[in-house]
Amino acid sequence: MWRRLALAIALQFFAIALQGVGAQAQTKLPCEAFAKTGDGSWTALRNTLVSDRGFSIQQGSVWRPGATVRGLDVASTLDTQCPNAPVATPSSDDQQSSPQIPQVPQVPTVSLAKYADANGNLDVRQLTCGHLADTSADEADALLAWYSGWYNGSAKKRGINLPRVKYNIRSVIDYCKANREKRLSDVMELMLK
Repeated sequence: MWRRLALAIALQFFAIALQGVGAQAQTKLPCEAFAKTGDGSWTALRNTLVSDRGFSIQQGSVWRPGATVRGLDVASTLDTQCPNAPVATPSSDDQQSSPQIPQVPQVPTVSLAKYADANGNLDVRQLTCGHLADTSADEADALLAWYSGWYNGSAKKRGINLPRVKYNIRSVIDYCKANREKRLSDVMELMLK
């Protein structure tokens, strides 16, 4: 009799454990409440209740793969549930608070046309990060979008992920503001690989 009772209790615990595993797999997070960043982490765009786990995700919190809360890896769950999520561009607040990027004094914008030859053509191999950092945001965006397209075209890539391109352009500009002496072609080669 005791043996049957012990077996019934063990089966009951096993059934409860299986229900818990099923609940973990069923956690559904709203994709529109999060934005994926270029480093693979996710940022919460609004407060989100995870009712089946009994916790809330606060707006502005960052979730990296491998970090778990109450048995839930938020970043990995979002990677699985939201495979086509757009990649967010860094906000100006993130850039100012980032400890890796030193604050660089603002320099008046210089048109890239200043570095063009008599026909108006730029030799991008001669440009430095300083040239890019000193130009207007529109010219920097246009040059880096062209460079990205040229590089991907020469690699015979036919697809484009616009949010990722925007994020990468912003990353190159931020890097160049802190590393003015680097050659732009060297930086682009590293960033585009």
